[in-house]
Amino acid sequence: MTWLRSWWWKILVVVGAVFVALQFVPYRVDHPASSGEPNWDSPQTRALAERACFNCHSNDTKLLWFEHLAPISWYIANHVKEGRAGLNFSQWHTAAGERPREAAKPLQDGEMPPGYYTYFGLHSDSKLSPAEVDQLVAGLQKTIAADPPKVSHD
Repeated sequence: MTWLRSWWWKILVVVGAVFVALQFVPYRVDHPASSGEPNWDSPQTRALAERACFNCHSNDTKLLWFEHLAPISWYIANHVKEGRAGLNFSQWHTAAGERPREAAKPLQDGEMPPGYYTYFGLHSDSKLSPAEVDQLVAGLQKTIAADPPKVSHD
């Protein structure tokens, strides 16, 4: 039984050392400067977009404490990179993404924000009521019509 305890500690030390070493891999969410948001149709539309969309679709990503830890941070960084590539409210007039004109469709289809994002209550403030979804969809459609985004094709 003593050999089991000695192996247990060795394994724990190795796992701990690997975890610490992973923190030095420099792949994290970046926060580039904003080049300008759309001219929102109303402050309410912007507030709803900020609440439900900005963490993945703007340069103003706010992470929870554990989302700074590798390897979770790697997943988050990749997810945010993909989100900004499709739609970035912070680059509206320079490179808003590949599909900014379709911003309202995933909301209408119930695809955004994704269920796993609000699961466990971690980002529960991002979850919108049906009335809020309707308000955000209408506001995005008005915003896009009045201030078309600059589509980027990287």
